[in-house]
Amino acid sequence: MASYDTQSFDITHLVEKYRGKKLEELYQENHHIITNEMGEFMELIWQEDNFPCDLKLYLTRKKLLYNLKTVHYIGEFIENRLKGRGIRTLRDLRFLNLRYRESANYILELIKKKDYESLKKNRYIDDLDVGFCFNIGDLLFLDIETLGLYNNAIIIVGIGFFKNQKYEIHLFFARSLEEEIAICEHLKTKILPSFKCFVSYNGKRFDIPYIANRLLYYFDENPMISEEDAPYEISNTKFHHIDLYHICRRRFKGMFERYTLTNIEE
Repeated sequence: MASYDTQSFDITHLVEKYRGKKLEELYQENHHIITNEMGEFMELIWQEDNFPCDLKLYLTRKKLLYNLKTVHYIGEFIENRLKGRGIRTLRDLRFLNLRYRESANYILELIKKKDYESLKKNRYIDDLDVGFCFNIGDLLFLDIETLGLYNNAIIIVGIGFFKNQKYEIHLFFARSLEEEIAICEHLKTKILPSFKCFVSYNGKRFDIPYIANRLLYYFDENPMISEEDAPYEISNTKFHHIDLYHICRRRFKGMFERYTLTNIEE
């Protein structure tokens, strides 16, 4: 769940405009009722025809090749010194410096294999740096809305993904608290198995752990972790997760007092 500054929004006119209307009336052409063995819920769907589908994930590979700090014993000072000598990429390091050749070869091999699980263990590689390991169809953009911060029902799950060169937005809406379990069942069986990487804003801290707890509450299992993982201590080990909140805090360090999604969007 992203953090918004609600004081900057005046929705009074919207409340008055749509007072007494049902969602089915407002979204007659793009709503569906999804039914499964746990019940039913409403799904709202939008398709963004003009949304840019070329995210150029391959550029993250190029950036990684220029990051000499991924090699053991190379910090910022040594990296600058090496680049001053014309050693600018990991490939240069492999051929032009015997001391770091073995470690550079190791990183290059991980890049070649697209082994993002091993790459992301490196302290100088962030979530986005391994974006080249995925196709855009592997990405699941995700956000949730709940009735509270702890152990309360999820009422809306918003997801976005690329399909047939178009971007689709789906909202799973619980019209009553009893419909939450059907949404969780849909996530568990239909949505999560189709993707490899989450994209969120502060989802590592909130959305994914929250979803994990609700899945455990209803089904006593969390499909985002392996059998050997502790279910109530770890929420996700199977999916890569690009959390834009942490990336924005690093990229725009010192520029904002609070790194809410509203501030970043503006």
